[in-house]
Amino acid sequence: MEKKRTIFYIDGFNLYHGLLKGTSCLWLNLEEFSKSLLPRFSEHEIIRVNYFTARIKYNPAEPHAAFDQNRYLEALSSLSSVRIIEGFYKRFRVKLPFAAEPCKSCGKVPYGIVYRTVEKRSDVNLATEMMSDAYRDAADAYVLVSGDVDFAAPLSFLRHVVGKLTLVFNPHETVCDELRRFTSYYKNIPRDLPAKCQLPEVVTLPNGRAIHRPPAWA
Repeated sequence: MEKKRTIFYIDGFNLYHGLLKGTSCLWLNLEEFSKSLLPRFSEHEIIRVNYFTARIKYNPAEPHAAFDQNRYLEALSSLSSVRIIEGFYKRFRVKLPFAAEPCKSCGKVPYGIVYRTVEKRSDVNLATEMMSDAYRDAADAYVLVSGDVDFAAPLSFLRHVVGKLTLVFNPHETVCDELRRFTSYYKNIPRDLPAKCQLPEVVTLPNGRAIHRPPAWA
């Protein structure tokens, strides 16, 4: 039987917040992880794993975070099927109340300026890449790793208009009915899977350079 050409689209932000945050499994081997999600689907041949992310900016509260992420992205570059597609983070000022109730003395709610950081463009990049691949008939099966309901529309288009096989693996514990409704196959990712799909402690790049797993990620 001829195998189905299969492409993965991994929403890095959603994967982190849904499955990896607070664990020691950040040093994730995306090739092995993707293969492990499809054990029941031996007819699939993974031809590409697209990883959508954004580089975090330096934060004095976490001085090593940006460096550790850069190290991880370098390690991923050693995987032949993995392609990293970057968005960016935007920092903006927000005026927020410092208290839930007004001050008893003056009757006013104290406000202050805080800074928020939001990831931008990754979702658009993912949806655009998926639609572009479908237009070029780059694959027979399209696999989304995300629990973001915003991807329901492109998945529905791929399945019902283009006639492609669509699969969703949700990193969150909750079920996303909107995504499940518009896909050929839906499953929540087992919580213990990332621990089984880690990169080696030391990754050697094609140029011979060694990338060590960050101590904070051990």
